Amino acid sequence: MESTEDIRQEIARQQEQIASREFNSYFKYFSDKDEVMEGIFKEQKIRFTQPRAFNDPLEFNPTMRFHDNQGKYQFYDLDGNIFPSVEFFFRIQIIEPQINSYGILSLTKIPDSFDMWSQYSNGHRGFVIEFKDDFYRHPLMKSKAGDEYPVRIVEYVGDYSICLDDLVDKNHEIRTEVIHNELFFKKTSRWEHECEYRMVRSLEGHPDYQPPKTNYVYIKTKKYLFPFDWSIVSSIILGANMSTENKRQIVQCCKEHKIHCSQAHIIRDHEDRFGKPSTIITFGINEFMTEEKFLQAKPQLFCTDIVKISHAQGVAKIAKITDLPYYKDHEDIVDQLYRNLKADSDV
Repeated sequence: MESTEDIRQEIARQQEQIASREFNSYFKYFSDKDEVMEGIFKEQKIRFTQPRAFNDPLEFNPTMRFHDNQGKYQFYDLDGNIFPSVEFFFRIQIIEPQINSYGILSLTKIPDSFDMWSQYSNGHRGFVIEFKDDFYRHPLMKSKAGDEYPVRIVEYVGDYSICLDDLVDKNHEIRTEVIHNELFFKKTSRWEHECEYRMVRSLEGHPDYQPPKTNYVYIKTKKYLFPFDWSIVSSIILGANMSTENKRQIVQCCKEHKIHCSQAHIIRDHEDRFGKPSTIITFGINEFMTEEKFLQAKPQLFCTDIVKISHAQGVAKIAKITDLPYYKDHEDIVDQLYRNLKADSDV
């Protein structure tokens, strides 16, 4: 990008593309933790997260109601022994057994969310993987029997509750698919800005998974990683604050598997398409900068201001360090900076 107008046009183009939902693919935010980097880029495995390992305490924890709520929330005391209420008993019997043997892959159609980059990608240090629209049809994404786990959009609700009486069929049973729909594909409207999609798969297909040997409540948060193939990946976006080391590793992986790689940039003095301060755009390798400059650029340099670009005047030659306009009164700092720069250039 060589001008302010180029930057503005590229921001508008990318925001329009995302806002119009031209993406048929799905995006997944990842952090830069060592275990995540190793799992994805060395072991070629991806985590399907158990419900109780999610960061939202409301998740999979709806209010349980009945046609007649009277007495349903009352606990019982028998000789000093406290027994659960009707509501708690059925929560244990219905909800917990239904969710603990499943893993969830959370996805979105929004790759430019400042909030999600901050929350799920460790302050823009992580990355985003773009999965192809039919990735769930790959054999590694299916069950042992070859059945597909479809990707479904999450419904956001203001009243996150279920009425058990309404879920019971004529045989006085609650079908698995009915309770799964209520538990796995609904969440509070607090998170609707994420536009989440989910792929839910049984953990029974994992070699390390062992079903519980008890009927009592159990909460498992063990990490279950499933293999995937790079053929289901369309692109990878590097976070604006990603370390040089991680950047090199991912760029090399993308080159090996012929995957498009781009760098996220934070434009601080421009609103995003939601009208909030700062926006994120992506620049691909060799589209706007060479691979060498791409890899050499330090994380903090990726935060860009349009005002800075518009007033930039290139590099001015100076004869001596004292010609710097900020040298006076900052001699020690500037002298040390000069020594550091010379040391780096000698390496």
